[in-house]
Amino acid sequence: MEENQSTNENSCSFCKKEMTPPDAIFCNHCGHPENGTDQQRAQFFAKRAVNKTKHIDAGKKIKSARNTLFILSGILGVFGFFLYFTTNDIVTLGANLLISFIYLALGFWSKEKPMIALLVGLLLYLTLVVISAIVDPSTLYRGILWKILIITFLGKGLYSANAVKNQ
Repeated sequence: MEENQSTNENSCSFCKKEMTPPDAIFCNHCGHPENGTDQQRAQFFAKRAVNKTKHIDAGKKIKSARNTLFILSGILGVFGFFLYFTTNDIVTLGANLLISFIYLALGFWSKEKPMIALLVGLLLYLTLVVISAIVDPSTLYRGILWKILIITFLGKGLYSANAVKNQ
């Protein structure tokens, strides 16, 4: 019983993990200033509060980027069927549906691995814009505002996913 009590005395009061060495000022697991000053404790909790707020904001941006992937999937699917019914080109329909499925899969995958899914989504989008511009240079400036919005949403989500990963 006394042995268990001494282990608790050597534990961090914040994360409950054992402190090594027991007289260390900061917990080597969570950084809590167990044997620090009141000012150090206040700074520790203030920093945690700021990081929590950043994490919430990052989550919103990642969700917005995820929604962008789903929207791209829907637009490409609908656009593929529209082109098929106007041109009767099955290859264009297949290509659009394939890319639509990829964006859909990336949207779902971004719940588990947001950074890599958003990066792949952004690179795929930029590749499609470049290929489109090579085929028809006028497509580069047509819909430029939509392109900027899509790149912005995906970029902010990617940046936020990186920030969350590095915390």
